[in-house]
Amino acid sequence: MRTQTDGRSEPVPAAEPGCSAGHLIVRQLERQGVERVYCVPGESYLDVLDGLYDSQIQTVVCRQEGGVGNMAVAEGRLTGLPGVAAVTRGPGAANTMIAVHTAFQDATPLIVLVGLIPETMRGHEAFQEFSLEGWFGTTAKRVFTLDSPGEAADLVARAFHIATSGRPGPVIIGLPEETLLAPTSGRTVPPLPLAATPVSDHQLAAIEDAAARAERPLLVVGGEGWTDEGSAAIAAWAQGQGMGIIADFRATDGIDHDCPAYLGAAGYGSWPGTAEALARADLQVFLGCARADVMTNGFERGMEPAHTIVVNPDAELRQHTGPLDMQVVARTPDFAAAVAGRPARTAELPAWVRETRSAYTAWRQTPSDDRAREGYLDLDVAFASVRELLPDDAVIAYGAGNHSGWASRYLPTHGPASLLGPRNGAMGFGVPAAVAAALVFPDRKVFSIAGDGCFMMNGQEFATAVAHGLDITIIVDDNSVYGTIVGHQEREYPNRPSGTGLQNPDFAEYARAFGGFGIRVERTADFRDAFAQALDYPGPAIVHAIVDPEVRTTRR
Repeated sequence: MRTQTDGRSEPVPAAEPGCSAGHLIVRQLERQGVERVYCVPGESYLDVLDGLYDSQIQTVVCRQEGGVGNMAVAEGRLTGLPGVAAVTRGPGAANTMIAVHTAFQDATPLIVLVGLIPETMRGHEAFQEFSLEGWFGTTAKRVFTLDSPGEAADLVARAFHIATSGRPGPVIIGLPEETLLAPTSGRTVPPLPLAATPVSDHQLAAIEDAAARAERPLLVVGGEGWTDEGSAAIAAWAQGQGMGIIADFRATDGIDHDCPAYLGAAGYGSWPGTAEALARADLQVFLGCARADVMTNGFERGMEPAHTIVVNPDAELRQHTGPLDMQVVARTPDFAAAVAGRPARTAELPAWVRETRSAYTAWRQTPSDDRAREGYLDLDVAFASVRELLPDDAVIAYGAGNHSGWASRYLPTHGPASLLGPRNGAMGFGVPAAVAAALVFPDRKVFSIAGDGCFMMNGQEFATAVAHGLDITIIVDDNSVYGTIVGHQEREYPNRPSGTGLQNPDFAEYARAFGGFGIRVERTADFRDAFAQALDYPGPAIVHAIVDPEVRTTRR
């Protein structure tokens, strides 16, 4: 995980007096440790773009602001340092809103730089004018407007601090066009340190005592801030306390899935036994997350355990619902440091954990019998090849929709920064997230599965992947419908499909048209070879998988 620090290979010089506010912003981004800025260029923030010309920061030029924002969200989740999106006024800012909402509900650090009209034109319905506070005020931690050029560095440092403090989230900085051009005597400032959130021995003893008294203690993990060392320490501690472990929805890479205490993820498309483990637990310890609607099936199951403890950096616990017996305000890395090396209470996991684990691992096995109709492939069988061919350290990305179920069920993750999925259910996330992952981790394989509807929402960012020569492999699950919605329609309005059919292009040709690799697969027997070719291609690749529109979820 990167941190906001001056620890760079070369010293970061302070901006010279007299430089513009736009250039000072760039120098402060450097000092915060930013390695990339994702953008669609706009005339409203040209001076920032000019400052990036001579910067060590990589400027990643995207095709639409939705892709910009989602890439920045993915970077924030992978690194712990806020991803930075730069967009222009009006339409550009509007296109970024979905990513801001994702960062807000997912508690992911994000900085959005928004070019604005000149200050002298405000209130005159000028070209592309809008209310920055009005648009983002309820969906961001803070909204700032830079009206004083000399405050540029301080404002950026403050925004980074807010985005990463407490419950992480998005911060918006409005940049009036003429303010960016103004000369300033300001200099860069040191990044603001995060408040320490130590966990006391007394607090740990109380948690361990509660686990010792419980018959079915359960640790629920999620949120941001996970590291390899911290993950291993937390897993070892939980096992030593005789606790089962489950993950929050789309936060499944905090704990290695090979951990004997890991019992799956709660939420949509999960194994029913995971929800049962949550419902039957008489102690629920939430770490980095809280008891929310998705994991409890709309607050229906697991809402009334005998004891509830929440370890979370958000002192307000805005996402927590239901009983609360003890709260520890701490970030996950600080909790991991506190539990590292703690003596174990038991040498063996309890029988209920071992039995649940056995049933869970059986559910994750891919079937071998091809049930697909002629002209379609069986994704359940196909994912045996995906699981076998992907390396253990692959980064997996997907958006919202039933297509994510195949990845979440059949593909294990083995450490933090291995999974990117929108917890707020935003479509169009998978392709931009894969692009960001390949930029952050150029030596790791990046795999994405996208539904046909999800892919087309930000599929244009495949061009960004080609432009940077990124090694990403995408399966487009083409069933020619908005499958998740069809499932709801069949339950609520049987035999009355409406507004859910799709007419799709040939996605293999789409990939080739952009300069990548594309291959179309219509039979399960052909999938393994096709996927191997795509995975071996040293650049962006798409496997166009033709899937039966009547098969929209993994096998029961």
